[in-house]
Amino acid sequence: MALRAFNQVFPDETAARAWFEKARWPHGPECPKCGSVDHSSWLKKPRRWNCMGCHHQFSVTAGTPMHRTHLPLLTWAQAIYLIVSASKGIPAMKLSKMLGISYPSAWHLGHRVRVMMAETNPILAGIVELDEMNAGAPPRNRTKSSRNRDDNDPPPPSTKRRG
Repeated sequence: MALRAFNQVFPDETAARAWFEKARWPHGPECPKCGSVDHSSWLKKPRRWNCMGCHHQFSVTAGTPMHRTHLPLLTWAQAIYLIVSASKGIPAMKLSKMLGISYPSAWHLGHRVRVMMAETNPILAGIVELDEMNAGAPPRNRTKSSRNRDDNDPPPPSTKRRG
């Protein structure tokens, strides 16, 4: 996803919250306490859902690595975009500067995003697009030391003739 498309999907906090809710609850808000689906009302003041059956208040982040966060969901969406779009990862210091948050907050945020990415049953799943691959460093030239080498062992291969 291009940055311009990302900004169109997530223009503000309300759009970010709506996106996370649709991704987590495709059939409407689900109460984590009693399990009722789409039987909740939105409370503007605490910005939470209130279950009409058991009167339990919950949010879209309840029961996820984002639980009890003080950061806006728009910041979470931006962090997820930055971490996923960086081919070799992104340091917490750079993430803190790009998002305008403190280093410890950026470190915990990055750690929690990586936890979400490593889950076997992720809440947020879908098509993944890869653009490049790093297969690793070339193998090291490991030769036997002259003390451990027998006379019958062939000499180590020369690396000068690699093409």
